[in-house]
Amino acid sequence: MKRSIFFLIAAIIAGLFGGMMLLAPAKAAEGFGILSTPESTILFRALGAMIFSTGVMNFLVRNHPDNITLKMVLLTNLVTHTLSTVADLWAVSDGILEITKAAPGLVAHLLIGIGSLIYAMKIKTSN
Repeated sequence: MKRSIFFLIAAIIAGLFGGMMLLAPAKAAEGFGILSTPESTILFRALGAMIFSTGVMNFLVRNHPDNITLKMVLLTNLVTHTLSTVADLWAVSDGILEITKAAPGLVAHLLIGIGSLIYAMKIKTSN
């Protein structure tokens, strides 16, 4: 798959997840099996804004040539999705989140994280 297509897919996934959390936090909470409260609404909206912004970044760099900055964007994607996977599995381990509710996010984290690592490793820089 071309790297530009990977970035576009990552942007769409982030746009969908982030947009739902930002614009429909009660629905997002329900999707995770979490009770919607004023406090969860604040957190879902803030998290949604960050996820959506990551999608915008991925969309904006999709056609950039190889350079150290693009490699750092990919490595930031890797860190983001690795830590998010750990957080989701931690919530499952603590009994806060059911694995079936975490599965869509985990699949997205794994695909984007692994893809980001693969494309980052392909970028050769002199720095």
